[in-house]
Amino acid sequence: MANTKVNKKVTSFTDATRVTPVAGTDDQFEATIQWDWCGGLHAHGGLTLSLIFSTVRAFFLRKYPSTPQPDPINSDIHFIQPAPQGRVVLTVTELSHAKRYSTVEVKLRDPAGTICTSATVIQGNLATEDGPSIAVPPVMTPAEIPDRERDCDQWIRSPLLVKLMPVISKMRVLKRKEAKTQFWSRKGEAGLNTKETWVRWEDLDQKLDVISLGVVCDNLLPAPLNYDPTMANLSKYVFPTMCMSVEIKKDPKDAEWLFLEIVCHSIQNGRYDTDVRVLDENGDLVALGRHVSVMAEMKRTKASKITVGDEFAKL
Repeated sequence: MANTKVNKKVTSFTDATRVTPVAGTDDQFEATIQWDWCGGLHAHGGLTLSLIFSTVRAFFLRKYPSTPQPDPINSDIHFIQPAPQGRVVLTVTELSHAKRYSTVEVKLRDPAGTICTSATVIQGNLATEDGPSIAVPPVMTPAEIPDRERDCDQWIRSPLLVKLMPVISKMRVLKRKEAKTQFWSRKGEAGLNTKETWVRWEDLDQKLDVISLGVVCDNLLPAPLNYDPTMANLSKYVFPTMCMSVEIKKDPKDAEWLFLEIVCHSIQNGRYDTDVRVLDENGDLVALGRHVSVMAEMKRTKASKITVGDEFAKL
């Protein structure tokens, strides 16, 4: 019998975040959500944010080429409906334009015109940003950051997890050696609400730049799984993020590795938070992220197909 298995083509991060102006417009861009950048059947939240970063950069480079503001300084993104695989259109509305910082609103729509994602982005230029500075204590001292060679080993992704979330295969994750799962920090068993990991692209031709920080700040498993090391709850619940914010402090400048400290403060009544701190090799703060997410019972149709999208809008 002939082998009918089809190997799906994988997409680089650069291609996944490529946007093209919609003909006849100056504020609309189109992109394609690829299958391997999805969590379940829909676009990964971090990929969606990176796609928005790419769109806003393209908008400013087209409209203000002589005074570029290429970098997202702060972003607030609301996931209204899961964005589907395939073609999407992103519309940029300029709210303010100033010398140092400008503000835009971005709406991502599916082919039917339904708004899936809405974001507000403050745009600036990290390379020319200037102003008063005051030294504050580091979020972690160099001694507290685990050494990749001495203290860490690779987190092995389970086949089930890869099937449910293809996007999780895009990054290599290093965890502390004493950790049975990636849910471990310098606090040991007393700190299951905290994860500490090093991340880099599996594709060594890809480096960690400003646009990639959307994916980096969402490169984490749901906090409730910290307390479920067998991950049995993956077949019982969905963990959609309702909204997410990212502030970028520093250009990672095509770094190979970045360090993440991921903290959950509360899991209560089906809602939980996640704070993300991103550091570079020197321990400098690169970005801050914050998620508001829910833990909801997974619904299935009679055909036993997961209906994450249908339930998401009813939460």
